[in-house]
Amino acid sequence: MSIDLTRFHESFFTESLEGMDASEAGLLALESAKPTPERLNAIFRGIHSLKGAAASLGFNAIADFTHHVENVLDLLRHGRLLVERNTLDVLLHCVDYARQLLLAEREGKPTDTKRAEQLIESLHQIISTTGNNEKDDHQKSLPVTPVNTTTAASTLSLYRIGFEPSPGFFENGNDPLRLMRVLSELGRMYAKVDLSRLPMNEEINPEYCYLAWQIELTSVKKRDEIEEVFSWVADDCILTIETDRSSALPQVAITPPIEPHEEKRLHTDDRRVSPRRAKDSDQIDDTRTDRLHVSRDKVDGLINLVGELVITKTMLKQAISQLDPASAKRLETSLLQLERNTRDLQDGVMAIRMLPVSHAFGRFARLVRDVSHRLGKQVQLHITGEQSELDKSVIEKLVDPLTHLVRNALDHGVELPEVRRNAGKAETATLKLHAQHKGGNIEITVSDDGRGIDRALVEAKARSIGLIGDETTITQEQACELIFEPGFSTAAAVNDLSGRGVGLDVVRKNISALNGRVKIDSTPGRGTSFVIHLPLTLAIIDGMMVTVGVDTYIVPMTFIVECMQTDSRKLKNLAGRGMLVDFRGEYLPLLKLAELTDTENSAPFENGLLLVLETEGNRIALLVDTLVGQEQVVIKSIESNYRKVPYLAGATILGEGRVVLILDVAALISAARA
Repeated sequence: MSIDLTRFHESFFTESLEGMDASEAGLLALESAKPTPERLNAIFRGIHSLKGAAASLGFNAIADFTHHVENVLDLLRHGRLLVERNTLDVLLHCVDYARQLLLAEREGKPTDTKRAEQLIESLHQIISTTGNNEKDDHQKSLPVTPVNTTTAASTLSLYRIGFEPSPGFFENGNDPLRLMRVLSELGRMYAKVDLSRLPMNEEINPEYCYLAWQIELTSVKKRDEIEEVFSWVADDCILTIETDRSSALPQVAITPPIEPHEEKRLHTDDRRVSPRRAKDSDQIDDTRTDRLHVSRDKVDGLINLVGELVITKTMLKQAISQLDPASAKRLETSLLQLERNTRDLQDGVMAIRMLPVSHAFGRFARLVRDVSHRLGKQVQLHITGEQSELDKSVIEKLVDPLTHLVRNALDHGVELPEVRRNAGKAETATLKLHAQHKGGNIEITVSDDGRGIDRALVEAKARSIGLIGDETTITQEQACELIFEPGFSTAAAVNDLSGRGVGLDVVRKNISALNGRVKIDSTPGRGTSFVIHLPLTLAIIDGMMVTVGVDTYIVPMTFIVECMQTDSRKLKNLAGRGMLVDFRGEYLPLLKLAELTDTENSAPFENGLLLVLETEGNRIALLVDTLVGQEQVVIKSIESNYRKVPYLAGATILGEGRVVLILDVAALISAARA
């Protein structure tokens, strides 16, 4: 009976990709901080763990490639190789390729073997700089040279290894045969199997490991290198290693078969070998996390069930109105308890999908490094607020817009060192990524201290492509809006970063698809800030139900400032601006929801209500007929099921099964202030 290893693939890919991210972060940190044994060991462990896991699951291409990377990292952590720019460049490219191998194996796609050969050759060149002796010692891919006992007898050791896997050894995807093969590459090995744990009169479980081994290994390798072979299975076995170093050991002698150990194992060597000793721990770069990896389908299914529970709660609430007062009172008490429990359950379920923004920010350290070096610019990245949490689905869709904004800042915003020096600035520019919660939303800022948006350049470009007339002049604020136009680019030449006019318009479109907004604040010569406002989650919101005529709509509570009675004396008709409403000395644009939705039989102004709505510091007054009450609603996409509808952010289903539309407040405010 064979073991189905495919059931371990999902967790392997997830943990390995996280490990590559951690190793990449560790390598980037070596450029700006002094190398420490803890950090070097953490990077090494990430690659070593990937190699061991890949080998145990049969992903030989990954195991073979990371084996070469591991050799260079081993030299680094033992101080036999200096941490230099060229070495870090090669290792970062190797991490990229290892990540590509993982993705290719997960998706069943072919890999670029020529790229692997090029990187392995680069790794061999790095190893060659440490000297021929160290090259022979660490470059395991080359044929092993027979040991000359006359010159190296003093370093030849005999290791007696007791290897006793746990009964569940196979369940974790481990393979003793692969471990034996690795050991055999380290020297001359003889092994004998121990059958003492094999059941005689009981049925054998084919998924249990009943065997153990006694191994003798003659090798010039150090003890810690022998221990590293078993590091991946350290928690799934009992391992003992006894060392007998003797100059009299013959070069080709093979010891007689080892009898099963009857004597008690030495206390000094009876221990589990752990690759993560306390002195090697690095909390920042450790590839293991305390997160539980759960299938996205399972989480989505759980969230959908919570959404159905919210709808059921609404149905019960409406059913109360049809009962007699005594029964309604008892049911209402129970319903209040259900509502509290539902909200607690909802908060808990939604928290499962919430992840720190660092999952999006973390990848930009590498991007800034590579792009700035390619452009010949000096840029320092500052990240703050990365622990602010956001829905996982929002983070995934946010990565592409953020990537474009960062690349745009590096290409268009940040100047060359000599230009900055002539302008009286520091030669090293600063690029900032910041995240913070604001009410029920999150605000993400991408800012730089570069040249800012050149109004004259934007105006000339807009005039040349027909966006504005020949005699039209624009303000700085209008210039910031024009760069979001499709096809607009001020780049002098097309390169792999920009110049094709495809970018910021897509950024705004993608942000809008997340029910978010993006605005620009730019000062020529001082820099530019892109500010993105996003909802924390796309699943469930608190909304105010309003009516216009016979129609009902939902207004998200986070945008409502106040509700007030209408007063015709506070109306003011401003030429070119439409109707305004006096709100405590501030005149707000008046928007009539009935006119936007072509609703008939709506209440006149005198009998309606005004909702004061605000976003990004802009306010409007929205005229509706009545307020029904506050409801917690589950958002359903209109665009994915029908098409994009102006002024609508989505829809929801009420308790009686009626579909109600959710208003897009940002779109309403933009229309009122246009």
